[in-house]
Amino acid sequence: MRKLLFVTILAVFTLCTSTTSAMTLREAVDTALKNNPSLKQTQKSIDVAEEDVKIAKGSKGVSVSLSGSADANKSEGVEESESMSARVTGSLPLYSGKRLESEIKSAELYVDIAKLDFEQSKDDLIYQVVTAYVDALENKATNLVDIETRNNLAEHEQNISDLYNAGAKAKIDLLRASVETSNANQDVARSQAAYEVSLTQLATLMSLNSISTFDVEDLNTSTDLIDIERCIAVADETRNDLKADELRIERGEVQVTSAKSGWLPSVNASVGTGFSARSRNWDPSSDATAGVSASWSIFDSKITRARVDEAKIEVERLKLAMQSDIENVHKDVVTAHKNLKSALVRLETTKRAVELAEEERFIATERYRAGEGILLDILDAEVALSTARKNHVSARYDVIRYRFELAHAIGKTY
Repeated sequence: MRKLLFVTILAVFTLCTSTTSAMTLREAVDTALKNNPSLKQTQKSIDVAEEDVKIAKGSKGVSVSLSGSADANKSEGVEESESMSARVTGSLPLYSGKRLESEIKSAELYVDIAKLDFEQSKDDLIYQVVTAYVDALENKATNLVDIETRNNLAEHEQNISDLYNAGAKAKIDLLRASVETSNANQDVARSQAAYEVSLTQLATLMSLNSISTFDVEDLNTSTDLIDIERCIAVADETRNDLKADELRIERGEVQVTSAKSGWLPSVNASVGTGFSARSRNWDPSSDATAGVSASWSIFDSKITRARVDEAKIEVERLKLAMQSDIENVHKDVVTAHKNLKSALVRLETTKRAVELAEEERFIATERYRAGEGILLDILDAEVALSTARKNHVSARYDVIRYRFELAHAIGKTY
């Protein structure tokens, strides 16, 4: 069963649905978040970072080692001898000049950075899916305008054919009408192909082989517009990539502290016990040890100095990178805001243009039927109406598209 869904020219898009499953915008986003391989790869980075935290924390804990040996010796003129020994040793770092503590902090910060990177990747993917979805809607709406124009021209052609057969119109009018109908068929084919391509691009983002159709949603075309300064302030507070930049700088400063530990001593405590025995009597002997050891590198050919300077330079680089990211975010916000503002103006002007073009076509059609007009007036009116409707479609979906773009630029999902 096929159902015909239609809305007025102000809504400008209609979709024909069949018994195949339909895809709403929410379903498209959820499917992409579930299936997209790049997003899954980014998520794995969090797991890796969490394991690094466990490694760093383990370095500050107790470590136990077990060693043992067994020997047999046979020399000419000497009685054969055998021996065996085993030893268990435990050690605990007491002081590392904050190196171990810095490594733990650095690893924990990297987990937070990985999580923010994942959230930013999710936002980017959602924006890509939404954009592809809106592109498909616009291409579908454009195709419907082309279909309606083709049908109108075909109707004119049929009317002129009837008049020609009755001897009331010249053959040149019929030929011209036939040419315009043929051209309109080409427009329909092109816009249909563009629609199918946009569905393929949407399916790719969702890691699906294809999409047959999707549901029409009442996407937001409201005329409200947030103040640009407020948009920039929200972006500074909510963008996950800027939050990640702040943590990268903090992590870099922690690594400076870690590098400075090379100038400080390290202290370890150790305990051990073991036994040994020989083949003469196999009476084992045991011993136990405990102690504290310290080491301090007093000269390393300025290696530590170079490491500290390198870490400081990296912090400065990260600060510059964050400043660049902030400028790019602000540019994206301003651009999206200006595009949305322009699209809202176009939406109103193209709405009026459609109303005028419809009136022009009506007048041209009635004048031609009354024998007071010429075919060229009708064809020009049809072209003007088709152009006005396509411009209105473009403006409508630009409003939707730039509203999503602005939301993405300030760090909000749709």
